[in-house]
Amino acid sequence: MNDREKLRAEFDAEFLRDLAAAEARQEAERQQAGKASRPAAEKPTRQRAAAETAAATGDGGEDGGAAAQAETAGEDRGAAAGEKSQSSEEDELAGLAPFTRAVVATIRAIPAGRVMSYGQVAAASGSPRGARQVVRILHTLSRKYALPWHRVVNIRGEIALDEDGGGSEQQLRLEAEGVEFGLAGRIDLSRYRHEADPGVREESGAKKPGDDSASGGVSDSRGGEQQAGSGKR
Repeated sequence: MNDREKLRAEFDAEFLRDLAAAEARQEAERQQAGKASRPAAEKPTRQRAAAETAAATGDGGEDGGAAAQAETAGEDRGAAAGEKSQSSEEDELAGLAPFTRAVVATIRAIPAGRVMSYGQVAAASGSPRGARQVVRILHTLSRKYALPWHRVVNIRGEIALDEDGGGSEQQLRLEAEGVEFGLAGRIDLSRYRHEADPGVREESGAKKPGDDSASGGVSDSRGGEQQAGSGKR
């Protein structure tokens, strides 16, 4: 081996040593980085597993108890909001005139697929002559109290509203509930009429039929029903 070959062999050996050392350092750095990141990655996993175990066994310890308490508190807040809304509506209804309160209760009690006339609602609410008052109540309070306004028709079983004033919508809603219309656009009241429960009026505090003061002395039911289509609800 001449001098050139010796120098080359020495150079190759030194290069291989440096290469091996560099690879060793890189591997050591990778291992160190892995050790440093593993606890942080595993910690959420252990917490998640503990939470899942607590949920499955019903024993969540402090963490599980706090989570359950927070969930319960959320449910309580939701229930409280619902109760508050219902209480607010009940307070508003309590502030209405007895006849108005009775009309709202009577209309709410009409089941799907059944109808009542304006005069019938008025009579069931304590004032047989209060049909026009029923029209006014439907016009002003239907949306506020989610009344099934479409289940109230005139004394002949006809829709009193014109098409642009909600008549078409009323017919579609009634037909969707199974109410059939005759060729003249009339509903067979002997088939679809709903008879109100007298207890509804008693619970509302309205006066008995025959006492016109409950409706403010408005005109008779037939006259009111003939003018029932004076506005969209």
